[in-house]
Amino acid sequence: MNDAAGDGAGGPHVLITGATGYIGGRLVGRLRDRGVRVRCVARDLRRLDGRRWSGVEFVQGDLADEHATRRALDDIDVAYCLVHSMASGQTFPERDLKGAFTP
Repeated sequence: MNDAAGDGAGGPHVLITGATGYIGGRLVGRLRDRGVRVRCVARDLRRLDGRRWSGVEFVQGDLADEHATRRALDDIDVAYCLVHSMASGQTFPERDLKGAFTP
């Protein structure tokens, strides 16, 4: 894990997958504005380079990897799963369910 954790001591610790997307990116900003501790997970952290929000924690991981998902969820109270695998073909609903419900 890299970057500093948020300063929302006592509040929920939130994980956001899909922070590189339109909705996820806006959710990160809104939560941070409210003092929520936010962690973002991405397969490629370079995709978050232009979105280095102050105090947001960034973790590299792939939701298809159970161990990476469990590490990303460590000490998390609420998780927003805003990713999809539609580009993977007709099996994307099964892949998305598996990634969303790994723990």
